[in-house]
Amino acid sequence: MDSLWNSYTANISYAISQLCIAIIMGGLYFLAPSERSTRYWAIAGLLSILGSSLTALRVSQFGYLPLIMGSTIMIAAMTAKWWGTQAFFGKAPDRRGWHLVLGFFIAFSLLTLNHESQAYYRTLLFSVLLAILMFLNVYEVLIARKLKLSFANSLVVIAYTLGGTDFIVRGMMALEGQIDLSPQSHDPINVFGLYLIPMWCNLLGSLGLLLMYFESIIKAKEHLATHDELTKLYNRRALVTLGQREVDIAHRYHKAISVFMLDIDHFKQVNDTYGHEAGDIVLRNIAQAISAACRNTDIVGRYGGEEFCIICPNTDLAEASALGERLLEATRALHHAPCDSRQITSSLGLYSWDPHKDLGTGWETMLRRADTALYAAKANGRNRMLKYQSDEDIPDINKINLLT
Repeated sequence: MDSLWNSYTANISYAISQLCIAIIMGGLYFLAPSERSTRYWAIAGLLSILGSSLTALRVSQFGYLPLIMGSTIMIAAMTAKWWGTQAFFGKAPDRRGWHLVLGFFIAFSLLTLNHESQAYYRTLLFSVLLAILMFLNVYEVLIARKLKLSFANSLVVIAYTLGGTDFIVRGMMALEGQIDLSPQSHDPINVFGLYLIPMWCNLLGSLGLLLMYFESIIKAKEHLATHDELTKLYNRRALVTLGQREVDIAHRYHKAISVFMLDIDHFKQVNDTYGHEAGDIVLRNIAQAISAACRNTDIVGRYGGEEFCIICPNTDLAEASALGERLLEATRALHHAPCDSRQITSSLGLYSWDPHKDLGTGWETMLRRADTALYAAKANGRNRMLKYQSDEDIPDINKINLLT
């Protein structure tokens, strides 16, 4: 029975679990070196192996140095895990972690080397600080996700909450002084509290961190599939899908819908005069401006080149016209630094679908009519908005009226 609760066996099991975590996280880091989070998590696993191995050495044979160093390294390991979680959410690692590690080393050394102090004080210090670091991991996840937790986030929160609670309980038991809580103790409660429960919590927490990492990759891939890399707006594929869906909804519930096509005026001259890098900045500036001018319900995307498309569900002609004026003013107000702070205007084509007059109009027809109005606006001097008013499927440019 003693062998079942042997602290050395539990320590080896803990070390093996941490080695597996370190290998997986290290592999992810080598696959994507720019990901700082996996680097910190891999380092945390390696430090945990080293720290737990040192603390398992008998004081009677090796003195107190391995215990002091091992305990400090364990604190450093959880600090590295905290830094990795911060890095995952785009935050700079909190350098106060160094102060925690250094402060622990000094305090733990004084308690250990002071023969008049009781052993439970250093156990309390170690347990409480380790619990705080675990709760800091939980805090980072809760703050970053604003309590809207995915399955992976929940795993991390549950694992490190349980782990932190385990060490708080261990610290309270240390104050009672009824159980030997030294790393070499074979007491079942100590083996569970110091090795087995932390091992399970670390495995569960590391699995949650790993799933968080893959969640972010999947979300990034989905975002790239539907968004334009330069402007961060919807791309053409997403616009077609969303536009078709909104038109179907408008048809089903007989709701008005409006579609804009926007084109940057003389954009080729910008590229030719100032270069493509300046042109990219202009595109981003205008994308941000029109996105800010639109409402939350509007769908804004880059249709291609310097053309943008804006889909406005449940929006009639009067509302769309007011929005169009705001869009024109938003682009006129910009003065682009890479282009000698010059003003670069835009042209707008608008088609507003009336469910009571044109029941047969589909998404492609609406888009084509908005595009026809756009080209008419450019032909009429640019820096203006025109609406399409023809009832014919094949539009006649002479039937397009000026709104301004």
